[in-house]
Amino acid sequence: MVPAFFNIFGVVFVPLSWMMPPRSPSAPEPQIVAFMQSHNLLIACAILTLFFGFAAVGNAVYLMQIKRMSVSPVFRYALMVGSITGAIVGMLFPMFCFGLGAFRPGYRPSILVMLYDFGYLAYIGSLGCFCIMWMSFALAIILDQNNVLPKWLGYYTIWQYVTELMAAPVWIARSGPFAWNGLMTFWFAMVLYVPWQIIVYVCIYRSIKNQPEDELENAWLHQLPSASDVRPKATA
Repeated sequence: MVPAFFNIFGVVFVPLSWMMPPRSPSAPEPQIVAFMQSHNLLIACAILTLFFGFAAVGNAVYLMQIKRMSVSPVFRYALMVGSITGAIVGMLFPMFCFGLGAFRPGYRPSILVMLYDFGYLAYIGSLGCFCIMWMSFALAIILDQNNVLPKWLGYYTIWQYVTELMAAPVWIARSGPFAWNGLMTFWFAMVLYVPWQIIVYVCIYRSIKNQPEDELENAWLHQLPSASDVRPKATA
């Protein structure tokens, strides 16, 4: 389910709506209006409405693996709050901005430009919301003594979330490497993020497969005798 969500998420944002790769913040007004009035944006929003709840399943996978680690529950709660904040700002806000622009024809160009800016600034500029989430995940892996996940994944995660700090200049730069479609702000982060996202779920999948049954919260159910094992006592 988790890989399926990210595949759907990618299809919606890239070939369906062409919201990504991000369009230029200095695009001329006619191009912005044409993009914001595209019917594909409405289809993309409808699909996201049906499937963005799957993100909660993915976050739960992270939380359950951190729960197995020999670290404070603070790491688990920080990841949970960070993921909630990031999903609201980085997914719901852009969906409503782009969808609202396409929902009703006849909006003034100035309103569509504002929604365009709001949508992209929320999507790209919200990467910092995930820093606490990934920092908690990385430190939990590194400090864990149970070796639930490999240590190198923790260090890789640190590098991944450091690149997300580069999203801050998108509120200042309208062109160049630090604009929301710039080389440093977007493309450099994607070079690290895309392979990291694949690797982290492979590692978590292996961790789940290797998890001992006695660590499961419902392990006691497997220890109960089955009906065939229960024999009535012989009567005299």
